[in-house]
Amino acid sequence: PCRECGKPKTTIPRLNILTLNCVSLIVRKRKQWLLNTLLSKRIDVALLQETKLTSRHVEEASKFFENIYVFRHSCAISSSAGTAVLVRKHKGIAVFPDWETDQSGRVCAIDMLYQNDIFRVVAVHAPNQPAERKVFFINLRQYVSTSAATILGGDFNCVLNAKDSSRGIQQDSSIAELRKLLRDFDFQDVAEFVDSPNLAYTHWQGECHARLDRIYMSSCLAPATTGYYVSPVAFSDHALVATQIGEQIKGQKRPTSWQNWKLNDKALKDEDLQKIVKGLIANMMKNKEVNAANWELLKEEIKMSVISFCQAKALERRAEKRRLCKLLHMLVSEESKAPGLFAADIKECKARLLEILDTEYRGAMVRSRLRTLGRAEDPTKLFKTRERERASRNQINELMSGESTISEAAEIERELVSFYSRLFNQSSSYDQALVDKALELMPNVPEDVVDLINEDITEAEVCRAIKELAPRKSPGVDGLGATFYKQFSAELAPILAKVYADVHTRNLLPPSMRQALTVLIPKKKSDKSVRGCDDFRPISLLTTDYKILAKILAKRLEIAYKTVVGGHQTYGFKNRSITTNLHVMRIIAETAEAMERPTAVLQIDLKKAFDKVSHSFLFSILEHCKTGKYLLKFVKICYRDISTRLLINGCKSRRIPVRSSVRQGCPLSPILFAIYLEPLCRAIIMDDNIRGVKVGIASAKLLAYADDVSVVCSSQKEMVIALKHVNEFCVVSGAEMNPKKSAGSWLGPWPSKPETFLNIAWSGAIENYLGVGLSSQALSTGAGGIHLNTLRGKAIEWHGRQVPLLSRSFICNAVFFSTVWYSAQAVPCTNSDVQKMHRFCATYVWDSCFERMRRKNLFISKKKGGLGLVNVDIKLKVQRFLIFRDREKHPVMAEALRVLGGQYLTPWLEEAEGVPKKVTTLRYYREIRDAVRYFEQRFSWEYLNRVKRKRLYWDTLDLVMPPPIYRQMFPQCETSDVFKRLMAYPVRPGTKDFFVRFHTEVLPVKTWEQQKGFFLPWGVNCALCPVAET
Repeated sequence: PCRECGKPKTTIPRLNILTLNCVSLIVRKRKQWLLNTLLSKRIDVALLQETKLTSRHVEEASKFFENIYVFRHSCAISSSAGTAVLVRKHKGIAVFPDWETDQSGRVCAIDMLYQNDIFRVVAVHAPNQPAERKVFFINLRQYVSTSAATILGGDFNCVLNAKDSSRGIQQDSSIAELRKLLRDFDFQDVAEFVDSPNLAYTHWQGECHARLDRIYMSSCLAPATTGYYVSPVAFSDHALVATQIGEQIKGQKRPTSWQNWKLNDKALKDEDLQKIVKGLIANMMKNKEVNAANWELLKEEIKMSVISFCQAKALERRAEKRRLCKLLHMLVSEESKAPGLFAADIKECKARLLEILDTEYRGAMVRSRLRTLGRAEDPTKLFKTRERERASRNQINELMSGESTISEAAEIERELVSFYSRLFNQSSSYDQALVDKALELMPNVPEDVVDLINEDITEAEVCRAIKELAPRKSPGVDGLGATFYKQFSAELAPILAKVYADVHTRNLLPPSMRQALTVLIPKKKSDKSVRGCDDFRPISLLTTDYKILAKILAKRLEIAYKTVVGGHQTYGFKNRSITTNLHVMRIIAETAEAMERPTAVLQIDLKKAFDKVSHSFLFSILEHCKTGKYLLKFVKICYRDISTRLLINGCKSRRIPVRSSVRQGCPLSPILFAIYLEPLCRAIIMDDNIRGVKVGIASAKLLAYADDVSVVCSSQKEMVIALKHVNEFCVVSGAEMNPKKSAGSWLGPWPSKPETFLNIAWSGAIENYLGVGLSSQALSTGAGGIHLNTLRGKAIEWHGRQVPLLSRSFICNAVFFSTVWYSAQAVPCTNSDVQKMHRFCATYVWDSCFERMRRKNLFISKKKGGLGLVNVDIKLKVQRFLIFRDREKHPVMAEALRVLGGQYLTPWLEEAEGVPKKVTTLRYYREIRDAVRYFEQRFSWEYLNRVKRKRLYWDTLDLVMPPPIYRQMFPQCETSDVFKRLMAYPVRPGTKDFFVRFHTEVLPVKTWEQQKGFFLPWGVNCALCPVAET
């Protein structure tokens, strides 16, 4: 019996699978040799290659095997020697009557029903030549593109790993194509996940031996695969490769824990469930007092009701699947007696079963954590691959503990719990004199604001906070995510307002709001092969009702402290942007080079900055600034008696009290951390001994974005003073500076530039500031503006996904454009990189290696016949122009345009001061000049002075982009937005894609190819009839 449930264990009957290149099956004795081998090995499914059976041999072979095996074949044609699949009869396997083959006889694909599941079995024999093999693997996609679990086996005529060949791996284009195929359709090599004594070669030829014959399976079959072996046979120069599916114990998965339950957003769309939840909410409002305790009980009632409802729905789906499988078995049996009679019924029943399987891949889309297009994107097996990769990446199998490596799960958990228990329970040494010194620099919150932010929380605030909740975020311990609160916001808003009032009265959060789950995200960059406890970023998963409260409090703190926390800190405040930091740091680097001023920039790294925040020091700042009793009490409540549990490889650790840190994942953390860091920033800025860098009449001493603090000095003495302020702040705040990860840069002329100063490594340029390179070379050549390699890396995530053509431009805008735009805003860009970016996006849109029509058509809006692709060139011009027009918003940037950009901007700036000589690092101002000229020639200054960013972009695009040729025959009227309307139509994505290609005249028919100048040796007529293709 099973240890968990006590019920008898049930197993899936073993299914033995074999692949073999049998050289030939024409002669009867070779058929007998094969049959004897299959029977001796008890093979149930055999995938055969090089059968050499032509159409005149097939009938004889079918009769030979008919008593024991169902025979499905693909005839040998020309150099292809044919493939076949044999499926054993009387094993409870129902083989569908229709099967698929390719024109060359190298593919044979069948569908079969076994143990209430559909399986696709594909036998392949890849060509010998790399070019032909690449085309073969591309065409193979259509045969493995199914929702069913797939078994792919055969002779691949290439290897993917050096260990699989005695001569190592011989790279060619077909290998990359095969890897893409395996990735996109969630295949795994059986030899990799099944314990086998050795990975024996399967083909021997002279001195070259290789494992050419392999079996790949969908990853969902991996737990049920129990064996793998290679065995030579006398009648072939290839060895047979065999594996088994079965012996999987049903119910042997980890027992379900309702503590880890999460509400499936899809379930909330069910009207019956909505009625149940609304009934529970109404019952509480009617019969119980609304307070924090009853709110906890209501959440538990909702949770249990949803679990019961979903279990009932799951039972219905399983019953429906069993019914369809039973019906399909019966239809296949009857079809074998009367061929063709039930073909349509089998096809419809099979399609309904595959629809059920599609829901699994829809779930994988969510669990893989990839950005998706929702219902506009078809779920594919690629998401199963990505889900598996993500789980593997976040798995902690080894951990550094001191100088040794530990791998036992219990030891890993003990080490991590010990580390975070110490981290979350740190207290700063309380030096009242230093605390007073830090606090005296902080101004008070304006009195007119204090009354405003200390009023009771209202329903309107709760509704607004619910509306702003981000979707698809992991919920906390109660399992209720943002979608639940959005769905029932009208019913829940008045309840939550009363619950928060009760929390304020009780001076304590309810239990679920005080508890968190901490997931450990591996940091992207790590030089170590085995990570230590320091190499993870702890992210807190908090309940959504707590997040709503935290959002309300954060908004009030932002109103109060936007005048207290200066513009040098751009994190946590609305209308402050990280790009401001990038611009100012670029100006500092330009000033040092152009004006020949010695400048030192120190980027300070605070070790575990968010996790070491001292609560007592933070509350002292809030009290000193006169935040107000009501708001201050609420902030303190949010940190009273809170705890967390680490989520390690899916298991929860013991409870860890949290007495320090602002939790990453909490909406309050950004604003609280900015307030916490402000005494340090003010200490440096208000110290007259630190001059910083002067740009005209403006100066810059310090820049901060969260814990990324950069100090700017003009002498080594100033840097020593700045570090003294940092050390004093660390004493009273709990912070700790990390000299090893801090970095300094000597800019401009210095008598000497030591590589180590104050125990910190220094260099001669700013190679990385907030992810952007600001070296002299980048500023001079524009090489760091658009990172094409980063763009190509980002595109890998979207390869192999079935994205509709109309949605591809959206991906380019939302993913690819945003990838390059961050650095392009602040660093000069070359025109060649811009055009490469355009070509990259255009070829992605067409899913082709070339552009199928004029590129300008893609940039036009969908309303006017284009696809709305972002034009990076015009975007950059608009951004550069607005920097010039809105220069007075930031004093340092205004002075930089006047002082550094004077030689370029003299016609438009009356008091411009050109630098003494032309300096190559001022390329950015030349781009600003070109942008001003560009718009001045096309628009009036009256328009330019008032136009908004988006309007200027679209007006410019309409002005410079001609209408597409395919739209010129249609009058410009309100009904011309055909693409925009097409996106909303409830038709298959493939149908929409066909319409777009037809409408834009880019269908790859022979007449189109002839117009484009392609060589067509057989003319433009259809292959089936003597009429030109249309």
